Amino acid sequence: MEQLTSNEVIEWGKQFLEKSEKEITADELKEQKKYAILIQNPNDKALLSKMLDESSQIHDNKKLARRMKLLIEHYGVPQFFSSSDAYLLKLFTAFGYWFDFIAVPIFKKRLRSDTSKVIINEKASLLNRHLNARYEQNIGQNVNLLGEVVLGDGEANHRYEHYLEALKDPRINYISIKISGIYAQINALNYAQNKIDLCERLARIYKQAMDYPFVDEKGNKKAKFVNLDMEEYKDTELTLDVFKTVLSYPEFKNYSAGIVVQAYLPDAWSFQTELLEFATKRVAEGGAPLKMRLVKGANLQMESIVSSLKGWENPVLSTKVEVDANYLHVLDRALLPENARAMHVGVASHNFFSLGYAYLLAQKNGVEEFVTFEMLEGMANHLPRVMRQLGKQIILYTPVVKDEHFLNAVSYLVRRLDENTGVDNFLSYSFNLKTDSKQWEFLKNQFEQAYAMKDKLELSPRRKQNRLTTKTTETSETFETFKSEPDTNFDLRPNRQWAENIRKEWKKSENDTPYTIPVQIGDKEIITEKQFSYIDHNQDGETCVCKTSLSNLEQVKEIIAIAENDAPEWRKTIMEQRNLILHQTAENIAAKRGHLIGCMSAITGKTFAEGDVEVSEAIDFCRYYPVTMNRFMKLDTVKITPK
Repeated sequence: MEQLTSNEVIEWGKQFLEKSEKEITADELKEQKKYAILIQNPNDKALLSKMLDESSQIHDNKKLARRMKLLIEHYGVPQFFSSSDAYLLKLFTAFGYWFDFIAVPIFKKRLRSDTSKVIINEKASLLNRHLNARYEQNIGQNVNLLGEVVLGDGEANHRYEHYLEALKDPRINYISIKISGIYAQINALNYAQNKIDLCERLARIYKQAMDYPFVDEKGNKKAKFVNLDMEEYKDTELTLDVFKTVLSYPEFKNYSAGIVVQAYLPDAWSFQTELLEFATKRVAEGGAPLKMRLVKGANLQMESIVSSLKGWENPVLSTKVEVDANYLHVLDRALLPENARAMHVGVASHNFFSLGYAYLLAQKNGVEEFVTFEMLEGMANHLPRVMRQLGKQIILYTPVVKDEHFLNAVSYLVRRLDENTGVDNFLSYSFNLKTDSKQWEFLKNQFEQAYAMKDKLELSPRRKQNRLTTKTTETSETFETFKSEPDTNFDLRPNRQWAENIRKEWKKSENDTPYTIPVQIGDKEIITEKQFSYIDHNQDGETCVCKTSLSNLEQVKEIIAIAENDAPEWRKTIMEQRNLILHQTAENIAAKRGHLIGCMSAITGKTFAEGDVEVSEAIDFCRYYPVTMNRFMKLDTVKITPK
């Protein structure tokens, strides 16, 4: 295939920008200027994010009013507000907050109104008006139903039924769903049962999409399209597995469905490989093609925070340029004729250069009929119209929410606000963009770097923890600095197998002889007649895991005497020795992690996840105290005596 040059894409981007300047309306331009001011003032962004977030968390109007007053006083009145809005905010902070029963409902109503173009009201009359308007513009709608956070089966069942009900709506022909939205009990160590339950639910949703087909203006019927969204990295394997499994059922052989691939994951290439193999085989056997919706990624902050808390590698590519490069790399293979026919492509981006690359490459490869261009509803709304003028299929990702659940959708707003005003994000520079500006040069250079990098990326998964094979090793360097021990990532397949091995080893039967823990007195180990039995709380019956010898009074006195006399002479050891001994203890604990978890589970009923963090904490204690104690001992004013 003929290579697409970066200059071709840049030239296309210039022409696209010229068209978009002519297309934008006065109201949209006004909105753009507000965003531009917001981006230039981090203070405004912080205030808006906090106000959005806290308005959904604080349910007491009086407390919320006072909290808003404090926030405005701290951050100041946002510069992107109009003069009338700024005046109202000043009145609110002066005395309006006392009238919370008036001010807070007005604020929430205004918030709903101001975000109505980004989050569409699910009220039938309003939603239908919006869908009809987009339909007349020949712009598709990928409806994303927002609602209450799914914390339990009740919420999950409600959301599941909500999806089924939405698919009955004759105006909706395309929806996005998330596995975490229809199922509340996702647990890595219950993967097999999770898969069974989710396959049952997803199959019902696909069946509903077929039973209530969309009828176009010519009377043609077609099954509604269901797109499976990707969320956090932890759910990627299960999402792919469920998607492929359900679409392998005979009843869905002729049904087309879609799934998201996130380019900010280096794993995107392997995910695409897996999907292409599945889709190609499916089409070769007479089945319907599938679709990959390619996005940059939408959970960066969450991935970063979880990685930091757990001590895991961040699964996301390090820089925006790398993400853009991976996006182009995946597109190169996706838009090959033999691949695009089996797995259609949704190019989801607002970046002129990403759009241009896909547009021109699809043209060169003759696969334009298999490609759609997808953007966010309410974000730079003139751009979809420009793409539509170019004769392309446009689909807008459209969040929809009921009034009573609007505040639950605020997290979506905050996330979008954070993404779209990020320091490296294309939309941050696209407001009032001119081809001769510094912003244009920055974006052009960013694309050129991504283009040069696209075939040179290291695309192996960042998270490679494997408890089946990994052995922890200490170096002398680690004795001087503290680094927390990573918890086990049970989302990774080898670690799930490791957990299963623990379960098999520690699940005792009544025929197993329980081991016995002796009383230890100095260097002597004594099995006493009086013993306490530990019963496995995870099983029915009286399966004994182990028996503990119990000390009598004389033995306890002997133990205390040995401790007081310090027979091993621990008190005489210098800090360097203690450091080595305790770090070796940490190594020993780490080596026995599996047995410690199995023992805790069998004897106390702890889950593996609960036991795992306990082991990490014990390892951390052994490393943290000698390192910090060493610094403490160097203080001249400190004298240490044994307790």
